[in-house]
Amino acid sequence: MSDQLAEFLRRKEQAAGPPIDWQAKRDSFVRSVEDLYTLVKSMLRESIESKAVTVRTFEMEVTEDYIGTYTIPALELTIGGERVEFRPKGALVVGAAGRMDMRGGRDTVTLVRNTNGERGDWAIVLQRVPHLRTAPFDRESLTHALERVMLPLP
Repeated sequence: MSDQLAEFLRRKEQAAGPPIDWQAKRDSFVRSVEDLYTLVKSMLRESIESKAVTVRTFEMEVTEDYIGTYTIPALELTIGGERVEFRPKGALVVGAAGRMDMRGGRDTVTLVRNTNGERGDWAIVLQRVPHLRTAPFDRESLTHALERVMLPLP
């Protein structure tokens, strides 16, 4: 029995690929977050120019296993006195290459960074159970996400 165990462990060690570059994963995630904010600002450009929406970025810290603690930007939108925040949660997420929460006064919507670039870099989670369903992050999905996280109109 112990020979089988030793053989199994030896094969596992040999099968292991190159070590993971955790700093590269972190840097890629931070760049992707910054790119997402650029996209959000471009989608809201007219509203920002007309002062209907104000935008502020601020630094926050995220702590993850293997990567450690690092600083990453968060984005805050103020729309008529109501705030919506885009807060990065981390690069190490099962089934995705990163996660961000979009929080408002009513709800929170989760965004995930796709592991492949086929449908764009970020997607909005529509449903988690029983199967994960996402939608590409675009003007339409941003509109629906804002409607979901913000307080309803009077």
